[in-house]
Amino acid sequence: MTSLWVILALAFIHAAAGTTTALHLRWRTRVLSAAAGVSVAYVFLDQLPSLARGQQLIDASGLLSGLESHVFILSLLGFTVAFWVETAARRSREDRRSVGGADQTGDGPFRLAVASFLIYNAAIGYAVAHPADEAIAPLWLFALAMGLHFAVNDHSLVEHHGARYQTWGRWLLVAGLLGGWILGVIPALVIPAEALALVLAYVAGGVIMNILRHELPASDRTGDVLAFAAGAAVYGSLVLLLSPAA
Repeated sequence: MTSLWVILALAFIHAAAGTTTALHLRWRTRVLSAAAGVSVAYVFLDQLPSLARGQQLIDASGLLSGLESHVFILSLLGFTVAFWVETAARRSREDRRSVGGADQTGDGPFRLAVASFLIYNAAIGYAVAHPADEAIAPLWLFALAMGLHFAVNDHSLVEHHGARYQTWGRWLLVAGLLGGWILGVIPALVIPAEALALVLAYVAGGVIMNILRHELPASDRTGDVLAFAAGAAVYGSLVLLLSPAA
């Protein structure tokens, strides 16, 4: 039941973060930067060490023995896909502005973004269905990082894709979360810990790219560096305090 409540909470964030009310909150820039800091701290202090342990499991199992650094290859793939989606969206907006059109993406980049984040969310939903797995324990800390990441990401998706994302795009991402969770709780579809490590590696790569696009100076908005650092410091401290070594 714990994983169900977590996935419903994450789905609610997707449903709420892209609303017009949330987008016009006066304090959103600082809060989003703090949320981005939390997400980055999660990746570097929690997820990457977990990926290293997952790599050891994969090496011991002999899975895809012809390859090395499996989890980091998947992280790179997740980063690359997110970069591709972001580049396509920015180019589409620029092309439309140059001909006097609306400052939004065309249909192609919008479909690409929805499809890629649908897969991304399904991977997260599947991971949440396994709360006892060391890679996402404690689950509430994983859920906190992913929830704040969704809040940041949804604002960027609305900026790129406008009303289409608010009207139905975000609901497809909610469906991806729920669908991934449902697949994860079906006993016959449970995958071994080694494969789950690969799933989370893909997610980690996507998180890194999606946060970078939000916070770097070349992005569409200026971030709040102090809020970003505060979010990273607070969440990083929680990770270190709750780590097994502590």
